Amino acid sequence: MSATISTPLYPGIDVDEDLGSRINTVCGAMIGLSFFTLCLRFFSRWWTKVAFGKDDCFIVIGAVFAWAFSIFCIVQVQQNFYGQHVGKSDIRHIKDFMKALYVLTILYLPSMTLSRLSLLTLYWRIFANSKGKWPIIIASALNILWMIIVTSLAIFSCNPIHGFWDIDIKSKCLSPTNIFISTEAFTIGLDLIVLLMPVYFIKSIKRSLSQRISISSTFLVGIIVTVVSCVRLWRLVRGLALPGFDPTFNEVDAGVWGSVELNVWVLVASVPALRPLFTKLFTKKQTGTSGVSRTYVKSASRGVKARFGLSKSSTAFSLSHEDPTDDFDTLVNPQKGGNGVASAISAYELSNIRDAKHGTIRVDREVDISVQN
Repeated sequence: MSATISTPLYPGIDVDEDLGSRINTVCGAMIGLSFFTLCLRFFSRWWTKVAFGKDDCFIVIGAVFAWAFSIFCIVQVQQNFYGQHVGKSDIRHIKDFMKALYVLTILYLPSMTLSRLSLLTLYWRIFANSKGKWPIIIASALNILWMIIVTSLAIFSCNPIHGFWDIDIKSKCLSPTNIFISTEAFTIGLDLIVLLMPVYFIKSIKRSLSQRISISSTFLVGIIVTVVSCVRLWRLVRGLALPGFDPTFNEVDAGVWGSVELNVWVLVASVPALRPLFTKLFTKKQTGTSGVSRTYVKSASRGVKARFGLSKSSTAFSLSHEDPTDDFDTLVNPQKGGNGVASAISAYELSNIRDAKHGTIRVDREVDISVQN
């Protein structure tokens, strides 16, 4: 073996400790989780006949970046002693590892930003007809600007640039861990802005409290990614406190928790797109007890459209699924029309057209119809 660097010694250190298996397991599991989530997302789009959109394109690209990040971590375990102390390696492998670490710092924020943009694009798709355009535009601009700033900082973190991985030359560099830590706090703030934004939109929807809570919970499940970000920040601070030059060991948490965070973002950004699938599955189970009611609702909707001369193509906001209580499915698949004519059939009003008993129909209130020129 060529020249080596001694492992820095401090109380409690185990110079033979090897965290490589942990890196492989976590990164491999995260790749599998996000890949399965994407497959389920596209199956949901196909089966529920919800059109593919820009949000799907963003999440695919974001997932590719997340997988590249995770694969880089796994490869470094196999080739460059990632997960072991620097004393187990040599100069050549350390340089190769630092090159990989350089790539990881560049891949990190674009992956997260693309996942956030996927969610913001979905918000636009759902709430474009509300007063929520500017908050979405501002949040998107902030995310893109932050990505450009941090990625540029990562690329030019050393002067000269190759000083990041070439430890034989004199260079002035920012610590990669410092870059991660300095960006994480602002990243957590952006996470909260993006994840809590639907609450602002949904509170203005004229639905019952239980319905609004149900829809909001679909988005708020994403708070889990903020918890992951906080844990990652804590682990990075701990790694920064370790003494000496030991990148193959001290940067384990940066890689492992980075893989978790990026792939969980793919999951979080896909959860709202999966709700129509699960709603349709659960709706089918209830057809035996509520089929008569749904038939009546569909007939009423067709009759209303015929009476007012409204075709399917001229409906701006209508029931897109058989179950009139499924507000979310109606929101994610609005049917837009032209000629300035819009018909709004309140799903909340229709929710009381239910069968009192199997085989009977009970109407509690009239259907509210509004026509706007």
